[in-house]
Amino acid sequence: MAKAYIRGTAIHLSDNMALINKTGSWRLSEPVIEYEKCKGCKICSELCPDYCIERLNVDKSAPSSTPRIRIDMEYCKGCGICAHECPHGAIMMVESEV
Repeated sequence: MAKAYIRGTAIHLSDNMALINKTGSWRLSEPVIEYEKCKGCKICSELCPDYCIERLNVDKSAPSSTPRIRIDMEYCKGCGICAHECPHGAIMMVESEV
C-alpha cells in the first residue's frame, strides 16, 4: 500500500481508492504532551505509523512552554509509540475520556 499526502493529511492508496485514516474517538488511550520537556527533536513524528504528529516551526530561543509538536487526534489511534520512543519523556499516554 502506498502512502500519499493531501493538504498535510496522511492517506493510504489502495489501487485507485484513497482511504483517509480517521480514527474518530475509539482509542483507549491518548498522548498528552509536556511542552516543557519537548525539545522538538521530531523522533515522535518520524516514528508515528499514522503520520498524525506535526513538528511546528518554533525558534530555538522560544520559551520551553512553547508547543513544538501538534498531534492530530482525528488520526491518532493511541498506539503509544510516540510516548515510548520520546527520549525526553515529553509524551505520556493517558486513558481516553471519550
